[in-house]
Amino acid sequence: MPTTFLIALALLTSPFADSVVSYDAGIGGADGFTDPAAAIGEPTRFTGEGVWPSVVSQFNPPFMTNELVSIGVGGELVLSFDEPVFDNPANPYGIDLIIFGNTGFIDESWPKGVVDGMFSNDGGQLEVSADGITWVFVEGVETDNTWPTCGYQDSGTYDSVPGIDPTNFVLPIDPRLTLEDVSGVGYATLREYYNSSGGGVPVDLASTGLPSISFVRITVNVGSKLSPEIDGVSDVAPQMAGDVDMNGVVDVNDLLVAVANFGLMPLGGPLADFNGDFVIDVSDLLTIIGNWS
Repeated sequence: MPTTFLIALALLTSPFADSVVSYDAGIGGADGFTDPAAAIGEPTRFTGEGVWPSVVSQFNPPFMTNELVSIGVGGELVLSFDEPVFDNPANPYGIDLIIFGNTGFIDESWPKGVVDGMFSNDGGQLEVSADGITWVFVEGVETDNTWPTCGYQDSGTYDSVPGIDPTNFVLPIDPRLTLEDVSGVGYATLREYYNSSGGGVPVDLASTGLPSISFVRITVNVGSKLSPEIDGVSDVAPQMAGDVDMNGVVDVNDLLVAVANFGLMPLGGPLADFNGDFVIDVSDLLTIIGNWS
């Protein structure tokens, strides 16, 4: 399906899971976090209203019962999308789906925001389906894990008022990024690695063999000691060929950014690599020129 059509479709529809199909809380989940509707729609950007109001950042995850749903041992959560989520190589990094939980980074220098490990990374398994009947297990994905959610690009780690520049919940984190890369780094550097992404667990549907899916199922195995919390699931927005800043126009700004970053693509972008080799080279410049708006 043409990328331009998918971009137009994304502008007209919600990119987030639309409906709860079923929910089984399982055993041992977090008390009070049993409303599956919390996983519908946009993930949380600002948390703690009426308790401890604060922005959602990599160090300050959502924590209210109306923001998260917990899945205990043997439980499951099934969500559906009104429009199919496509396995689309035109998506940034080839990622198709993002799952948002309530993980956070431990702050070794509170309140400055310096990464020293993670907390609340509680796992959970993912299955996907085109019809809600036949399910395919997605290998290597833990649904409540890296990367922690960030709600605003212009907020501090624990600001008590919302920011004015929201992050992008349909833009995945650079899949080359690892916990080792961010260990010991401060908040400013962390934001650079995130680019404008809102974080979340990235999922590439290519391994499933399905051209598209409309249902996701998150389960917790019997024997697990952890109970994941889910805040939302999003459909990644495709990138127009040549559109480095993803503003819908291919112009001189895209070309200048690509030229300035010629060579090995830096961690976190810019998104000027259009053949998936993580090198910004002549072929990528030609893609920009060939798709000039």
